[in-house]
Amino acid sequence: MLGSKDETRISNKTQTRQDQKNLKPYYQKGVSASATSNATKLNIKTVLKYFKKWDKEILKYEDSDFLRRAKIAKEKTLQSLDYEIISLDNDVKEVSSDRDIARKTGNVLHFEKLSRLKLKIRDQKFKILSSKINLINTPTADTIIELEKKDD
Repeated sequence: MLGSKDETRISNKTQTRQDQKNLKPYYQKGVSASATSNATKLNIKTVLKYFKKWDKEILKYEDSDFLRRAKIAKEKTLQSLDYEIISLDNDVKEVSSDRDIARKTGNVLHFEKLSRLKLKIRDQKFKILSSKINLINTPTADTIIELEKKDD
């Protein structure tokens, strides 16, 4: 015969399993904790508890591989942006040279067309440089995880 404490513990375990079963589909679909709480009528703190638990489980298994891939992807993107910047610099030199020839020959229309092209190339270079700066200044996932661990 079970005592009342044992019955309560078994009842709590059953409720815990049932809560997890109800919450898991919402978590897997990426539904927010507050929307999940509203849909399941469970306390938001309960929902957050399980969502955080499942987040930690995923990170534990994917942490090292994900972090490595994220760093490599960031570095490859930075290298690609550097290549594009160099390519655009070469394009500007070429357009400038052609523009000088057009000016010397008196071809005003061609000179104006090349001047506009030069401005477009410089604008594109500026956009790429801005993207590169943003990417450099964006912390990688491992940095964010470390900061979150310190907060916990």
